[in-house]
This record gives sequence, C-alpha cells and structure tokens, in this order.
Amino acid sequence: MKSLKYDPIALLDKLNPVINETECEKAVKVILNVASVIDCENGDDKSIELIRKHFGAPEIRSFQQIVMKKMSIVQEEEEELTPSLVFFLRVKCALTVESAMSASSRADTISDVIYDIPTLCNILNGHLDKLIEFNKLDDDELEMDEEEAAAFEDDQNFICLQLIHMAKASELQEEGSRRHFNSIMRNMLSRLETPDDLVDACVKAMATAHDTEAQFVQTISEVLVDVEDDDSFGAGQGSNEKAKAIVRQMRVIAILSIVLENISSHMVGHPILDGFFEHLSPAITSKNAVVREHGVICLSKFCLLSEQDKVMDQFRPLLMCIASSADERAEVRVQAAMALCDLALIHDDMLNPTDAEGDTESTSFKDLLIEMLSHPKPLVVSIAAEISAKLLLAGRFHDPILIGWLVAVYFDSNLTDSESEEENGAEGIGSSVRVQQLLSIFFPTYSMSCLEANDTMMASVGPLLEIINFKMEGMKQKKALEQWPISKMVDFICYIVDIADKTKKSEESAKEKEDENDVQPPEIGSLVEEQEKNIVEASSILLASIDIAEYLAEFSCQIPAFYTRAVAKILGSASIDVSNEDKALLKRLKTQVAEAEYSIDDNASLAAIRKLSKLLESVYDDADEGEASERDKEVEEEIIETLEKTTLTDENVEKENPRLSTGTVGSQISSKSRGRESTSSRVSLGSVN
Repeated sequence: MKSLKYDPIALLDKLNPVINETECEKAVKVILNVASVIDCENGDDKSIELIRKHFGAPEIRSFQQIVMKKMSIVQEEEEELTPSLVFFLRVKCALTVESAMSASSRADTISDVIYDIPTLCNILNGHLDKLIEFNKLDDDELEMDEEEAAAFEDDQNFICLQLIHMAKASELQEEGSRRHFNSIMRNMLSRLETPDDLVDACVKAMATAHDTEAQFVQTISEVLVDVEDDDSFGAGQGSNEKAKAIVRQMRVIAILSIVLENISSHMVGHPILDGFFEHLSPAITSKNAVVREHGVICLSKFCLLSEQDKVMDQFRPLLMCIASSADERAEVRVQAAMALCDLALIHDDMLNPTDAEGDTESTSFKDLLIEMLSHPKPLVVSIAAEISAKLLLAGRFHDPILIGWLVAVYFDSNLTDSESEEENGAEGIGSSVRVQQLLSIFFPTYSMSCLEANDTMMASVGPLLEIINFKMEGMKQKKALEQWPISKMVDFICYIVDIADKTKKSEESAKEKEDENDVQPPEIGSLVEEQEKNIVEASSILLASIDIAEYLAEFSCQIPAFYTRAVAKILGSASIDVSNEDKALLKRLKTQVAEAEYSIDDNASLAAIRKLSKLLESVYDDADEGEASERDKEVEEEIIETLEKTTLTDENVEKENPRLSTGTVGSQISSKSRGRESTSSRVSLGSVN
C-alpha cells in the first residue's frame, strides 16, 4: 500500500474485486481493522506489530487518515461509482454492524456511507437502468469490443449487488425506509428485464426487510402476480410471445426456488405457500424442456415444505409419471427421480403401497431405478446409481438386483471416460467420478450396516451375472472381458462380505471381553445356546459358487461361450474348505455343479468346472450320509456311555457340556440353520444369535 500512498481503493483496483471478491474482502477487513485500532496502546495484533515495526509515526498517521476518511456512495456529477469503491464501502458497513460500537455510533457511520435508503435506492435504480439499456443494444451498436462489453456488464452487475447487500446492513427497521426498499425490490423482481444474477440478492434482501416469514411469503405471492402481468420485456424489439412466456416462467421458478430454500419448516401447510403451486404448474407442463427441468427441480423443493398427505396423494403420482415417462427428456426424468429420493428419505411411507394402488410404489420405483441404471446416457446411470445407494443405505429397501447394478456401475471403465465429466466436473451430481467415490464408500458401509444388508450384498452375485451378460450383448470378446471383469466383481463382493463378517465378529469379541467380569454360572439347557454361538457361518466363496453353478446350469446354453469360460473359471479357482463348510450347502453345490457339467459342451469350461467337482468328491450324497449318520450315532452313544461311568459333579458336567457344540450335535444344528430357501437368501450369524 505504501507505493499506492495507502489508498485502499487503488489497491482494490489492482486486485479486481469483481473477479477476486473473497480475497479482496479479506484484505479490506484487515486494512479497516488495523486502521481502527493502530493508535491503541494495547493492540496486540500481528498486523499492527508489523506496521509499527516498518512504518514511522508520520506514515502510520497518513495510513490511518486515508483509510478512515469519510467516503460515500454519492459521487460528484463528473465521477462515477466504481466497483472498488462500492465494494470497500459495503465491507465497511458490514464491519460496522458487527462491531461493538454503540447503536448511535453505528447509525452515524452507516449514514455517512449511504445517507439514507431512498438515496441508495435511487443510485441502485440508476445503475440497473444503465445495465438494462446496455443489454438491449445489438452488437453493431456497441462502441467497444467483446471483452470490454463483458467487463462493463460484470462491473454494473457487481455494483448493483453490492448496493443491495449494503442496504441489508442499513437501518431497515424504520417503517418508511423498509416500505420504500420493499417497493424497489418488488419492482426489480417483477421486471423481466432485470438480470437473473440480481434475483437471488433481491429476494434475500427483501426477506430481511420483513418482520415475519408470513409477511414475506405474502409479498412474494404478489411479486409472482406482477411477474405474470409484466409485458415490458422485448417492447420495441418485436413481439415474441413464446420467448416472453419462457422468460416469465424462468423468473417465477428462480424466485420460488430461492424462497423455498430460505424459509423455515414452520411454513409447512401455510395457505399462501400452497398457492405457489398455481404459479409453478405452468413450468412443469411447459413445452420447453429446460423450463420443465427447472420446474421439476423447484417442485422437489416445494414438496419438502408440503404436508405429507398432500405429497403422497398429489405430488408422488405426478413425480412418478414424469420419472417413468419414456417420451420425457432424460434430464427431466432424473430430476423427478431425485425428488422422489429426497421425499423417500424424509417420509417413511413414501415407497409403501396405498390401499387404492394395485401395485406398490416401491416396486415401481425400483423398476424405474433399474431401467435408469441400464440407460445409455452416463449422466442418467450416475444419478440413478447415487439414488439407489442413498435409499439402500437408508434402509428404504434391500434388493440384490440393485446391488448387482451398482457393482456393474462401479467396475464400468467406460463411465470415467464419458462426456459428462466435462459438463459437470468431478463434484457435480451426475459425475462418474463422484459416483465412483461414493460407491467406494457405500459398499463396505452398507454391508456393515446390518445383517440383512450383508446378506443382500452376498445375494447379488446371481443378478450380477445376468446383468453382465446383458451389458456384453453385441460386444466382441476382448472388449467385453476388459470392460466387465466378472471374476474381479465376484471377488469384490466376497471381499466386502468377509470384511463385514470380520467386523461383526470383532465387535462381538470385544463385547465378550467387557463382560468377562460378570461371569454367570451356566444354566440347564445352555448347551444348545453355546452350540449355536459356535456355529461357523458359510463362507462367501461357497455361497458365491452356488449362485454361479446355478446360473451356469440354467443359462449356459444362452450365453456366449467366452462368458461361459470366464464364469466357469471362477468355479475352477474357488478355494472351498470342504471339511469346515456346511454339508447341506456343499451337497447343493455338488448337485448344481453336476447339472452345470451336463448342460455345458465347451471343453475349456468343463475342464475348469471339473476341478471343483473333484474337490467335492468327498461330499456324501443322501444314501452315504445316512450310513455316516448311523456311524456317528454309534460313536455318540459310546461317548455318552463312557461319560456316565465317569464320576463328575453336576458343576463339572455343566462346564464340559458346551464343548460338545463343536461336535456332532453342532453339525446337526448347523445343517438346520444353514439351509437356504433361495439363491437370494443367505443365512448369517444373525439368524441364530
């Protein structure tokens, strides 16, 4: 600042607050804070110490005088209000409001800057008119090049915004000033020629000028009526009713969106708020796709502030109709789907059936998500994947088919190379990179959330095989296997399931250690309970192998040979500990592998499957198992007879009995509790604990 003679406005001209607003605001706050306390002896700020160290007394006085001198938004006739000056004055007003000054001192300081609200509003109107007139000029009428024209427009927009923000820091409690300011804001909002960049600031400034939200909403409803009646847009430039209708609808949507984002939940069910739908419905049914898209986005915000009964009866069917319409643009459909997702997270019954419905909304919405996950547009796939992950993690439903689709999306290498990255960026909704990051956290979190979720994750292997076959349709072998590495996908599912199981076991082990000091004497009948606790859960590899074998047995004649080999290779490489797995599940796997062998005629696939068949040779069939059961029974009777001959106290018997849970009785309990009713059900520790 020394080279600029301590002039803060000259410094801001160098920094350009129009482009670097955040950095400039930090600089102005430091300058004003230092200048206001630099003459105080107890100032211990590092900035003050640096100035005192490097500046002499005359320089410090000059710095303080120039920074703290009176400046106002009212300029001489020859001078114009610049972006740097109005920005400096706006920050000064904001710091004054936050300061510890007395009320009268704050009022005096602010009045030195803006004089009064009518003066500020007159200056604002002048710059707004200048901006509107500039926007009306054709390119041939401009006396400047494109860069200068863009800079001029940005400067005028910036000045208008700073003046609006400055008004919020002024004394709007005075009734006359408040009414005048509200009148100016209402005129700006209802004027279609007002730039869209000013709408947000105008609505928020108007909100601060009202005592209650009800009064604010009432004023907004009047503004919306004024917008629909405004015919000044395009006057003198040839009448285009369609263009005017689009501009009018977009202005209504812009105002409503800002209002709905900033009012509290106390306004739910307010009659004036309910009347906003009349202004919103024309945009939802507009022929212009962009207007419809923004209309649906605004409708989603409106639904969040509507009563649940109204949402369920009126808005849910409307959103479902939009989201499931095959004739609607994909961008509009995904906005409706996101609205349904938000409502489902708030209202527990959003996806539940009603008495008047023949089909359930939850089923139809899941079908809708599955249809979107198979959509050719990456944007639609990414948004559908994010919606599915949210609803699954929230426990709104558990569906292995959706999990299978999410795994396919997670491994789809083509999504990361899609054009949506350039349009949305890595952090935008619909970005493939964003979805990849979300899913990398979703899978372990979902599996660890509850036993049903972990079982659903395990049951997704079968649907995943069918999904990948669908995605490979029409693709060449090399490209198909590179894009869809089915072996890695199955390994990933098993890995996630195993991590969740290990986490649960570690938590149970920690809980048991905490209860070690509270040991209770064993009760009669505790043998079965101890046996159930010691049951070993079926491994994820075994359950995945059963699903794969069943898939090959049923569909091997319908899928490409290269896909059959890839899936059969997974079975051939399966590492199953036959001695420690449940016999009933092993028998089931052996049966399905035999059927797969019978239905497959590809030599490479058969060679892979026969590796697993050889491993399962030791698994008894029903007849052999019956003989083995008789032998086990005889051995058990001998053990019991030996125990009866041994002299033991009742207490010792009770201590030794739990060990039998690892033997024959434990195997029988395991066989009963481990039976799977279908390919999509997985018995876990939760079924016996």
